[in-house]
Amino acid sequence: MKKPNLSESWEKTLKEVAKYDDDMVKNWKEDIDTLLVFAGLFSAVVTAFTIESYQWLEDDPADTTVTFLARIIAIQLNVSQSSAEVVPTQFEPDSSSIRINCFWFLSLILSLTSALFGLLCKQWLREHQRDTPTRTPGEALALRQLRRDSLEKWGVSSFISALPILLELALLLFFVGVLDLLWTRHPIPFALCFIAVVFSAGLYFVTTFLPILMAPEEQNMWWFFDFTKDLSYQFVCPYKSPQAWVIYRLSCKVMHPFLNFRLLNNLLFKRARGLWDHIRSPASDWSSFDLHVVRQFDKSAFVFLEGDPFHLKVYELRALQWTVNILRDSPAMIPHLHNLLETIPPSVAMSAVFDEWDVTMWEDVSASDVELRLQGREKLRYSRPQYMWWVPAPSIRHPSLHHPEGIKLLFCHQYWIAQAPRATVYFNVIDSLIDSMEKADLKQSTGLHFVIPFSVVDALWAHENAAVRKQSLRLLRLFKESWKSPPEHNKYPHGHEQLAFVVALTRHLKRADRTSELMISKRGQTFLRFVDKEITLRGLLCPQYWDKADLRLLISEWKLVMRRVQQVGGLPSNYFQHIASEDPLAANRLLVVSDTAQTT
Repeated sequence: MKKPNLSESWEKTLKEVAKYDDDMVKNWKEDIDTLLVFAGLFSAVVTAFTIESYQWLEDDPADTTVTFLARIIAIQLNVSQSSAEVVPTQFEPDSSSIRINCFWFLSLILSLTSALFGLLCKQWLREHQRDTPTRTPGEALALRQLRRDSLEKWGVSSFISALPILLELALLLFFVGVLDLLWTRHPIPFALCFIAVVFSAGLYFVTTFLPILMAPEEQNMWWFFDFTKDLSYQFVCPYKSPQAWVIYRLSCKVMHPFLNFRLLNNLLFKRARGLWDHIRSPASDWSSFDLHVVRQFDKSAFVFLEGDPFHLKVYELRALQWTVNILRDSPAMIPHLHNLLETIPPSVAMSAVFDEWDVTMWEDVSASDVELRLQGREKLRYSRPQYMWWVPAPSIRHPSLHHPEGIKLLFCHQYWIAQAPRATVYFNVIDSLIDSMEKADLKQSTGLHFVIPFSVVDALWAHENAAVRKQSLRLLRLFKESWKSPPEHNKYPHGHEQLAFVVALTRHLKRADRTSELMISKRGQTFLRFVDKEITLRGLLCPQYWDKADLRLLISEWKLVMRRVQQVGGLPSNYFQHIASEDPLAANRLLVVSDTAQTT
């Protein structure tokens, strides 16, 4: 790429700075314009009420006329002088009329004041954006910075944020005046309006306090040394208003000294962890508030080294998941989506973006698989053997990254996949890795029997370090437990998991680059014998009419790897049941039994 010259750099820099300023001012102007429209409409409504209400503060001429008429009538009726003389009393407005007029006139004044200062703010912003000729680009940049710093110094942003609060206070005063009026007139309209006003005001105050009360808590990445707690996809409360920000800052400032009291500190830590976190380190604005939530999974994910291709950007993965789901039907967007997905490992794209957890559980996912899945689910499905179509996926609610079980499954898989190739017996790395697999307890949250990605054990059982290979045989106990199931679960869904394990195990034992520890160790050979016996007992390799060709090939491959294990380990000819039963008359026994069952 050609290096830009100095003038081009200044031009580009000034353009970006101007764009930032213009966006900031544009948002303020839009808020002010909305405020001016509402203030104008509201002032017109309040004016209509005050035109009527101010008359309650002075003597009504009609009442004076009635008094004099009563006096004339009394004289004409020859009533005694004492009783006929009607002396008009001095007019005194009732207290209700005084209160109502106070509320409504204050409301009108506040509304007009907010509109007045809204106009002033637009004038200030116009002057802030004035394009002043300067001698040099540096001077132009300095002028913009001076104006920006001056806006912050003189609190213009806070002033603009306070204008809606002024208008909301005017609306509240108007409501109070309406209720006071109805209280003196009739209880039924008063009750109805009181309920409506309380509901509106209550909703207003709830939305004002919710952002601080529901502040997301800090997620501690020490979870990787425990593996028993859940991580959650935390949402931010969208009710972000100027008054909510005032409450947030005020709450953090007022409550911070109380954290010095152990009892209150412990109470907030246990009952309102999110509030406690923000009192200790408040955000500078709403944007930093949101970005802190987005970045929290990356901030201290120390188990992933800097050289790892993947960091735990859960929110970015969720954004990719949504984006791909919305835009993948647009042919013009496919190349762009493909480029985006290339920035993350294929296994992450397949599981976290496409929710194809069953694929990443049993297969090594490549970039071509991701490209195939991007073209459509059927494309990926038809590229796999038919008996792999029915492998169950985890019972995780969609979207998976919104729920703790989905995040935990993703974190566990990526942690194990990242650690397996560099596992070592030093510093108990391999022991910690296996302990985490035993502690994770993913079976209950996923509804699966097999929860460890086979690519992990494929790397461990064929590791270059013999001590690591030997230690990794501890996982055989977990896989034996995964095979256990009642007889009615032999076919679906557990039977399909078992069949997928057989496929992955066959592929592992066929590796030509390295020899698996399962083939050369007594413990591994015993496990393979157990699997071979389970295959026969459960009839896993009895093909159906739709996958007969695929399963015939799998049967052949399984027998070949069993012979290889037998030769490498020097095992007797009858050690594995499939090989022991193979003779000229019984070589295809499983297939004959299956064909007979299909005919019947």
